[in-house]
Amino acid sequence: MTLKKLPKPVPALIIMMLILGITACGVGGPSKAERLGKDMQDAAASVPGVKDAQVHVNMNTSGNFITAKLTGIGSEHAALAQALEEALPAMLEKTTDLDSGSFSVSIFSPDDSVSVGAGDLGYAGGTSLVDFREYFLNRP
Repeated sequence: MTLKKLPKPVPALIIMMLILGITACGVGGPSKAERLGKDMQDAAASVPGVKDAQVHVNMNTSGNFITAKLTGIGSEHAALAQALEEALPAMLEKTTDLDSGSFSVSIFSPDDSVSVGAGDLGYAGGTSLVDFREYFLNRP
């Protein structure tokens, strides 16, 4: 009976490099859609009267789709409208790299009993991101 010689151990450095190389393949940081959503959330949340902002951005071969739900700090319609009026330009400025897409936004009272949308601010356009920008970024 002969004993087989065991292979030499692979140095730990090579093993670590292999593990890091394999795990790094899937790591690339946040997507463009995730970064845009975060930037828009931060812009809206920085506006007085906005308690919270949730922005969902979906970018795919069909287009760019952005939905935003803002939560105000009060329940008065006028205060919510003022907060949305100030939040929209800040949010829309983050989208200038997009040529097209759809956009929808509303602000709600903390208990969701009162809401204000872009139509309450005089916007009569559809969901086109370009139309939203044209209206809210060019106001006096």
